[in-house]
Amino acid sequence: MNDETTMAARRCGIDEVFPGPFIELIGLAPRNPVVRGLILAQTGKMPGSDHETFEQIKEWVETTCDKRVPLPQMRSQWGQGVVVDVQFSDTEYGRAKYSVPRSGSDEFRLDADELLDLAQAAADSGAGLDGLIEKAAALIDEEGWERCEPGLEATGDFEYEEHDETDSENATIEFSRSQLRDRLLVFLRNGHADLLEALL
Repeated sequence: MNDETTMAARRCGIDEVFPGPFIELIGLAPRNPVVRGLILAQTGKMPGSDHETFEQIKEWVETTCDKRVPLPQMRSQWGQGVVVDVQFSDTEYGRAKYSVPRSGSDEFRLDADELLDLAQAAADSGAGLDGLIEKAAALIDEEGWERCEPGLEATGDFEYEEHDETDSENATIEFSRSQLRDRLLVFLRNGHADLLEALL
């Protein structure tokens, strides 16, 4: 196969498929079965037994694998509700007995009807604005993973140990309560001043 044909068959660069630390690992141990198992776990494909060197694996990856495509960020207009920036993190546990920390972000949308129900409940119970913030924050904590698509990316080193057969552990959600408070106030001031007054 000449260079022109090889270039035409190339679908991506290896750095578009794997993070930098894993590429370095492949370079150090291209024939290691754990490394090959990780390649299979991340691409759904296994390089053939004739691919023994880093260059051979690199060529195979760039001609047969698809680059990672991050999930689209959901940038909603929050005029009819509230959108809160949320940071996600967890530790991925792969079938090849490895773990790697991951993180990503997305926007959590609280629709207007949903907010009005929470605000009315807080006003009726006498919980006030602080109570509304706590209710909204609890909803983000409880449903953030289900309602958002953070597009998690590996952010640290791979560790090779025996792990449980779960997909992820140590999952966390972080967001700014100050941002949540400010956006709730803007929402209530724009058309729901009477409800805001009842909360203050």
